[in-house]
Amino acid sequence: MPEQWRDDELLAELAMALRDADEVPPEFVELGKAMFAWRDIDGELAALMYDSEYDGDRAGALRRDESAPLRALTFSSAELTFELEIIPDAVLGQVVPCQVLNVHVRVLSGEDVVVTTDDVGCFTIRPIPAGPFSLHCRTETGTRIATNWINI
Repeated sequence: MPEQWRDDELLAELAMALRDADEVPPEFVELGKAMFAWRDIDGELAALMYDSEYDGDRAGALRRDESAPLRALTFSSAELTFELEIIPDAVLGQVVPCQVLNVHVRVLSGEDVVVTTDDVGCFTIRPIPAGPFSLHCRTETGTRIATNWINI
């Protein structure tokens, strides 16, 4: 025979379940604030074109169980491509076509770290951001470009 609930017990359980459902995880709040901080509709989004962690399976199946010593990512827009390699202690990057520009590394808290590319478009981000980050820059022609959030 099923356990019988008293009305007050049932209402208390339902209230607790609804209260838990209404709570928003803090990382979602931080992500929302960070996304709002960059709301430039004139900017161009550099889409993820390649991630070595995935086999190219459009469903996103992982290629292998063991971790690769190097992860490569490519983000591309009409005007600029970010090529990234993640090594144990840094993110190595290059912008193509090569140009000298400031790359803003934005983390969820909204803080920016600025790195400048060299003559061949290379840059290094050290240390690797602890959480999700995105890259933002303004090209020589004045176009603003940003990547999606990158989670290592």
